Amino acid sequence: MADTENQLNSFRRWVRDQQPILNSIDTDEFLLRFLRITNFNLDNAKEWLVRFWKHRTENPQWFTDRDLLKNPVMCEIAATAYYLQLPKETKSKEHIAIMRMACHDPTKYSLDDVTKYAFAVTDILNRQENVQTHGFIILLDLSDVKLHHISQFTPDRTHRYVDCWEKMYPVKLNQIHFYNYPRIFDPILHLFRMFLSRKISEKIFLHPKTSGESTNKALHQYLDPSLLPAEYGGQLGPIEDVNKTFIQWVKQQNYYILQLDQYSVDPKQASKILKTMQNEQD
Repeated sequence: MADTENQLNSFRRWVRDQQPILNSIDTDEFLLRFLRITNFNLDNAKEWLVRFWKHRTENPQWFTDRDLLKNPVMCEIAATAYYLQLPKETKSKEHIAIMRMACHDPTKYSLDDVTKYAFAVTDILNRQENVQTHGFIILLDLSDVKLHHISQFTPDRTHRYVDCWEKMYPVKLNQIHFYNYPRIFDPILHLFRMFLSRKISEKIFLHPKTSGESTNKALHQYLDPSLLPAEYGGQLGPIEDVNKTFIQWVKQQNYYILQLDQYSVDPKQASKILKTMQNEQD
């Protein structure tokens, strides 16, 4: 405990020494997640923190104007149950998140719109200690995905999207399940694999679109039905009902989203900091 406190204090002093280039939250609760994801390697935690702010500053389309109470687009997307955390953990204490990638109207909401909402939710999910210590499982539901959904995944946008998930968020992705996977998504999965590390790519599981019962049976080999909504052969009830409770919980933490969006980093200077740190480690 004393060692953790010493590391946090050293981390905080370093963060404050980087001002005004690095403008960051420096509370114990915030800094601890970067120490946890790096197994309390302080140098690696510093590097991850810089990346965290660098990616956010470089992608304002996803990390600005994210008020979950006042932004009408965010509120509308939330109501579609596009992205939510399920209420029960696995036996290994992992949380499960579902992203329904085609539940929105792509002529009304862009990929940037739904991604902005998803990252706002992920910011809140990442505050949970169990997520930081045990990681979480993502279920990507591709039911009803159409060409209009897929066409928005340009190479540049996909690269940025993958980098934010893998290199920005200090969270362990233990499993990634593609549910009702259609062949039309093959080019996008190829892009994903191009940009993902091998370590994360090996955690991807495909459940092709067949009969509902067959797809659910394959999914249940990894996730117990007691943990899933009815749409996935589970016992939690309709996903819309699960989402209503989840939205209430998320909106109670809207203040944290507003707080995060006040901070940033100079991307060019951040790149210099990262290069210096990497040279020192070499």
